[in-house]
Parts: sequence; structure tokens; C-alpha cells
Amino acid sequence: MFLASLLLDLLKWIFAIMITYRFYKKKDREALIDIINQVAGRERSLQTEKYVPTPAWEKLLEVGVEKKSGNMLLVVCDEGKLAGFGRLSSEDQGNRAAGNVGIVLLPGYRSQGIGTKILKFIIGISTKFNYAHLTANILFDNEISLRLFRGQGFRKSSSRPIFAANRNEFVEEIKMQFSHINAEE
Repeated sequence: MFLASLLLDLLKWIFAIMITYRFYKKKDREALIDIINQVAGRERSLQTEKYVPTPAWEKLLEVGVEKKSGNMLLVVCDEGKLAGFGRLSSEDQGNRAAGNVGIVLLPGYRSQGIGTKILKFIIGISTKFNYAHLTANILFDNEISLRLFRGQGFRKSSSRPIFAANRNEFVEEIKMQFSHINAEE
């Protein structure tokens, strides 16, 4: 049992060496959309069945990182191939008090600390975008994401029913909130 535990730790360490993080570039667009489509099409953790080209997403994919609009995309790469991403964007186009966070990882990259690294980075950099608060919208049964965000200081602020297209039903969406103001006290 001890040897198996050591071997698992060694594999996690080797795996972590291959993973890199960087800011989104326009050349990543199709791979990032493909990740959204893969996760949305196979799982129940997102509200949509596929990537929907909303004006907000299109702008985010056009600029990647832009302080003026409060947008940032961070991609996760495994030997140069996209494996997921973290997103920070203005919660309300024009309301710069709150930024909204989203993290999407392909199944093989979950539960290995990657989401935690992304979220810690986003929390740390969000003050440079002048966000006093961060929010995340998570479906009620996405326990992995709920645990991830709670572990970094996010707390439930509200919930509401939403229509999840990939389930063809209404489900509860939990709004989590992190406050830089409370974190500093």
C-alpha cells in the first residue's frame, strides 16, 4: 500500500511537469471551443450543449486579456495541446465591482490540483482588474467545482432555477461569491 501511494505521488509529480499555463492567444480559439463542446456534450456540469457564440464570448475570444473590459483567459496545456481553461470576465458588462470566474478542464485533467492552481491565480490577479468581488455560477450537482471554489474561500450567495439545455430540464444554479474585502480582514 505504501509503495502504491509513493508511485501515485511520483506519477502526479511527473504529470505536473508536463502541464503548463499561459494566457490565451487567438490561435487557441478553435481548440478552446472544442473543449467547451466536448465537456458540454458529454457531461452535465455545464448549462449548454455546445459553445454558443454570444457577444460576450466572442469578445473574450477576440481579445483574450484586456484590462479595460475586465476579461482574461488562461489556458492549460499538456505538451502544447489545450486541456482546459480559466476565465475571468465582467459579471455585468459595465459593472466592474464583480468579476465572474469559470474553469473548464477535460476529464483526464481533473482532481489533480490544476483547477486549484487556476483559481488561485485568478483570485490573485483579479485585483489588477479592479474587482472587489468574484462570483462563480455552478450547477447544484457539480460537487467537484463546489468543493474547489469553497476551498478557496467562495461562499454561496444565492441560487436560482435555470434551464440546462444539455439536460432539457430546469436545475438549480448556485452563485458562489468571493470578496477581496472580507479576505483582507
